[in-house]
Amino acid sequence: MSSILRSNFKSFIDEAFKFRWIILGMALYVFGSRSKEQLFYFSTQTELLINKWDLVFNFLSNIYLIIYVILPILIYRSVSIIISDFEYIILIRLGSYRKWVYQTLNKFFKTFAVLVVVWISVIVILMIGAPPFSGWSPFSELNESLSESQILEKFISMPSLGIFLQFILFTLSLICIHFSLSLIYVMSKRKGIVISIAILLWLYGVASFRILPDSAFFFDLSNYLLLHWGAIGFGNIWGPIIIVVGILLIHIWILGKIDLNQNVFKKSPIWIYILFLVITLIVLWSGTQEASSKNVWDKFIIIFLGGSLNGFNLKAFFSYFIIYVGFIYLIQLYLQRELREIGYYKLLRYHSVNKWFWSWYKKIIIYIGLYLLSLSLFSLILSFLTGSSLSFYISIKDTITIYETLFHFFVNGYLQLLFYTLFVFIIAWLCKETFYSLVGISILSIFMFPGLNAKLIMPYGLNSMGYILNGHSTYYISLVLSIWIIVEIIVILYIFNKKDIDL
Repeated sequence: MSSILRSNFKSFIDEAFKFRWIILGMALYVFGSRSKEQLFYFSTQTELLINKWDLVFNFLSNIYLIIYVILPILIYRSVSIIISDFEYIILIRLGSYRKWVYQTLNKFFKTFAVLVVVWISVIVILMIGAPPFSGWSPFSELNESLSESQILEKFISMPSLGIFLQFILFTLSLICIHFSLSLIYVMSKRKGIVISIAILLWLYGVASFRILPDSAFFFDLSNYLLLHWGAIGFGNIWGPIIIVVGILLIHIWILGKIDLNQNVFKKSPIWIYILFLVITLIVLWSGTQEASSKNVWDKFIIIFLGGSLNGFNLKAFFSYFIIYVGFIYLIQLYLQRELREIGYYKLLRYHSVNKWFWSWYKKIIIYIGLYLLSLSLFSLILSFLTGSSLSFYISIKDTITIYETLFHFFVNGYLQLLFYTLFVFIIAWLCKETFYSLVGISILSIFMFPGLNAKLIMPYGLNSMGYILNGHSTYYISLVLSIWIIVEIIVILYIFNKKDIDL
């Protein structure tokens, strides 16, 4: 046993003194020094003394440090361990996927431990010269939110307990993230999927604490990484901890089933639709909170603002992506099931692949119409419930009529979703993998940035309400989308008639 401990300790020391950790320590020190100067500045302005606990919380719970530095490093390490360690020889030796996941978690913890040691070492250096008060400082007891310690002082009596709970919350959240990525890789066996999800997870972490309204605190990833942030969102310190523990128990339960060939996700896909419905309602609700709107039609335009040539709105961009690309993701799942089930017997029943495609596509056409109708009704009802009037005019720009707004939403929205659906189908059919189609749609989203689609020729995000606010013709947008749809139909007919069908 002692030899194993010595070996682990030696490997830990070797890892800790690698050049990358020295660079990280230097970067953390520079960041911490600037945060320390800012904290002393606030202390001078308020004429209240700080102590070592203020410095510890300021550096240990800094949301920008966690989200932009620590989290991407650990997510990258988690993905690299998962991908490099997934070998069938190792799986045979371990005897189960569950043991493999726990082994990757053990390796991930070694990296986490090194990072924590570097992090704490920098904190100790920064604490030199700080007053060694035993409890909360006078600055922390100020009824303000200038620092992390001022927030936690309202919820916790002892600073040491706050440090302990912050470490527990952060560690459990990282375990959940690693478990999620490991399970995704076990089920998909595809590097591209787990890498893409890891990137999207980090981007969601960046966006959630910036654009989500206070009422959507349950979906803010930062609430589960930072104790003071979660205390603000939930109104107490125990809510985020309880939720993270619950998610961890669900992961452990899934790990217990994964070796029994029980695919808990595919057996019950309804959870995907429920999750999409909940997130979409949150997005619609957040759009109704804009104070600049006077009636339901103003809020209707703001909710579906999307892209614009006059500027870039991060919240509008993510709202568009969730509402429309999220719906395309559901269609992709449906398409994936269809492509998996297609075979000679099915083609014999339809007599040709063209008839099979149109039988599938006719259902999608109906789904798109119902989805747009549901979006419009929910957005108008939510706007009315938040106190907006039902006046039949648009105040944010009096040159736009309600007819023009509805035409753009329904007609151009319908054409836009038709384009997305055909685009997804073409890539999935050619690549034999539906995942790449969603990646293609995501890549097209760059054309929503200002200056990249000045003539509105590229068919992405053209149903955004921001374009009619800029004075663009809704009929011109309809023409552009119609031309692209015709091109897609021609491409589909060509590949059906010229490409051999590999079943």
